Amino acid sequence: RAREPGGRELPSRQIMGDIVEALAGALFPMRLGPPELRQESEDFYVGHTLDAALNALRDQVALELDYQQRHGRPEVDASLDGATRIVRDFAAALPKIRELLDSDVEAAYRGDPAAGSVDEVVLCYPGIHAVIHHRLAHQLYRLGVPLIARIVAELAHSATGIDIHPGAQIGPSFFIDHGTGVVIGETAVIGDDVTLYHGVTLGGT
Repeated sequence: RAREPGGRELPSRQIMGDIVEALAGALFPMRLGPPELRQESEDFYVGHTLDAALNALRDQVALELDYQQRHGRPEVDASLDGATRIVRDFAAALPKIRELLDSDVEAAYRGDPAAGSVDEVVLCYPGIHAVIHHRLAHQLYRLGVPLIARIVAELAHSATGIDIHPGAQIGPSFFIDHGTGVVIGETAVIGDDVTLYHGVTLGGT
């Protein structure tokens, strides 16, 4: 490709991995947060982690918006204010995302007789790991940063073997048991209280 002056023009997969890990820790601090975390410092940890993660996300969103504007979407607001608005809307959705994830964890615990506790489900189940990523990625997709959303989805795909397009619409109490080989496409619509097992494809032609 032609060499162009300037810095990085695309979001970073590595930085997005760090952001998602931090967001998961903030959503489930005593389960997915740092091992040295104590309950008396939980609120401080959540506030500090969200501040750092959301500011880092704004930088990545700004990169994608600038990329969109320069590659066929001149109407996109690629200013820092535009990125800030998206990240503020994303942050405002986090309580609802946590509520959805609580329903997913409960569904996994109820749906698997081998689950010893909800803590085991959050710590050990690849389906929950993938769904945490999807709930975050889907919100980013809805807010107009599909490349960042796809990066988040592919991080989970690499780690779990579960491939969920960020555009897929998934209702509460969603449980993927085992999960290897699950593919959920962009146009898939999944309702409430659904369980999927390994080797399922939704949305293929």
